[in-house]
Amino acid sequence: MDMKELYALMERFEKSGLSELVFKKDGEEVALKKVLSAPQALPAMPVAYSALETRAPSVEPHARQASDTEIIRSPLVGTFYVAAAPDAPPFVEKGDIVKKGKPLCILEAMKLMNEFQAEFDLEVVAILAENGKMVEFGASLFEVRRV
Repeated sequence: MDMKELYALMERFEKSGLSELVFKKDGEEVALKKVLSAPQALPAMPVAYSALETRAPSVEPHARQASDTEIIRSPLVGTFYVAAAPDAPPFVEKGDIVKKGKPLCILEAMKLMNEFQAEFDLEVVAILAENGKMVEFGASLFEVRRV
């Protein structure tokens, strides 16, 4: 593989949605991998978050004790944000009563802002994730009580 072919492959890989690629040709092998770094803070954006992808986090009964609380868990790996912008008020705070369909948080994954909404009327018992920090798939985001 000559350098022109290699650069063309790298350019196509960069534009693709792939995170890893192994290319074999004539006994040669090239392995490419994207390393995504997490932003430190949600950038201020002049446009409203009208193109947000909305997904529902999973909700599980709280395993810590036999109580009426449930844990809302992250359905993806991403950066957890409590507000739409750094200077905006948080979507929810401890003790808030939230109606079904109202936003709880934003998870940023691969530069896509995913707004997560309440699947049912609830009271926020605790916010378990830290603003601006990465969360893993299945990480506890909120402890809630159905109302």
